[in-house]
Amino acid sequence: MMLLNFIGLFGLAMLSVAASTVLQLSTLPNDDSVVHSLSLPGFRFRRVEPLVPVPSRKKIQNHLGLKRLNAGRPQRSAVALLGQVQRSNGGGSYENVTAVNHYAVEYSVDAIFNGIPMTIVVDSGSADTWIRGSNFTCRNIHNETLSEEACGLGLSFTGNFTDGPIENEHFIIKYGDGENVQGQLGYMDVKLAGVTVASQEVALASRGTWFGNNVTSGGLGLAYPSLTSAYMGDDLDLDAENLSIPYSPLFTSMVSDGLIEPYWTLAMSRNSSLGSISFGGMPPVDLNRSHHESTPILIADVIDRDRTAWQPSFYTIVPTGFHYGRPMTIGEYPFILDTATSLIYLPYSLAEGVNAQFEPPAKYNYYYGSYFTDCNAVPPKFGVQIEGTTFWVNPKDLLNKEVKDPQTGYCQTGISDGGEGPFILGAAFLTNVVVSMNIGTGRVEFWSHEFY
Repeated sequence: MMLLNFIGLFGLAMLSVAASTVLQLSTLPNDDSVVHSLSLPGFRFRRVEPLVPVPSRKKIQNHLGLKRLNAGRPQRSAVALLGQVQRSNGGGSYENVTAVNHYAVEYSVDAIFNGIPMTIVVDSGSADTWIRGSNFTCRNIHNETLSEEACGLGLSFTGNFTDGPIENEHFIIKYGDGENVQGQLGYMDVKLAGVTVASQEVALASRGTWFGNNVTSGGLGLAYPSLTSAYMGDDLDLDAENLSIPYSPLFTSMVSDGLIEPYWTLAMSRNSSLGSISFGGMPPVDLNRSHHESTPILIADVIDRDRTAWQPSFYTIVPTGFHYGRPMTIGEYPFILDTATSLIYLPYSLAEGVNAQFEPPAKYNYYYGSYFTDCNAVPPKFGVQIEGTTFWVNPKDLLNKEVKDPQTGYCQTGISDGGEGPFILGAAFLTNVVVSMNIGTGRVEFWSHEFY
């Protein structure tokens, strides 16, 4: 779930390079960074400061294949969390995100930990890298022990930390809907996309409540270090804020060690065998005829939540407008970029307007919480304008024939209602662009890529 879930990387208010060359992040936003005009119940939006990066010693062109997995449960996607926050603040949309499993997707990559290859989920919504230890115990939400199969994790890691676990330190991360993972932290040499980080701090999970896919064995967090999940002490249940021990997560270490340029780039695909991610480079995608644009990174923080609850932040942008068969609709709406969410969630009036342009028009289905129309319907021409460039969505991504209502035989559209916001540009949009999160410039870059 990347998220693009590409997020804990969003817990950042400011980046700086410390004398120790570890990237540091302020855990508290400064008032000047908050964008008050975008305030919504339960959320705060902040500007990020560009990073002055450590000069890269290696100009490498690395990339790694992404494998798309249908997630059995969507709880780690932005849409699931936003639904919880909206309902807690008296709103109501994102209502039935669990009605069908196609609302959430996950992407996995292969990484090597102390010489042992592991398959892990890409998660742009959290900061930690963790893998399942050989002693992992599966538990349900009532803390009762279950069979290993119940958690749906892949193969166990058969190795260990380089020098044993870090003393008086533990790992605990909590996600939405009761998921959590606990364990110990230590150091390993981690190789990802041809880049090796020596003595990288990672977590070995020894227990948890997890709704896995029977393929992946952990998570790769791509967020900033302000939301890492290390805590003082040996009690795996303690995660009080005053016990937090920030550390440099994998992507941050790559940058601060001068191994890569300060960005990662994602090229999603309708075909799971074609997607890829690059760290400090570009995926193998022909962009010679692509339109290019960039816009400032904003961070959407979830606020007013229990301190012990999952508190991710999300990469967020403010599009200039939307095109869908009529003059451009303009509005200052915050949109989260999330690879773990399948659909595009728009403000209600926009969602209604776009779905009315299908031939025949799409109608809202309250059971699914999305719009449906004839499976042979003709989608409208739909585009998202970012700064001065419009990024068009391929009609293939506006009609999801994999999600069909058995009663009517109708198919789901790629556009749904995001309620009070924030809104989401999910996989239906992201499969039409190549997107780069550049912490060096503090901007998100886009290249058009709707036809392939």
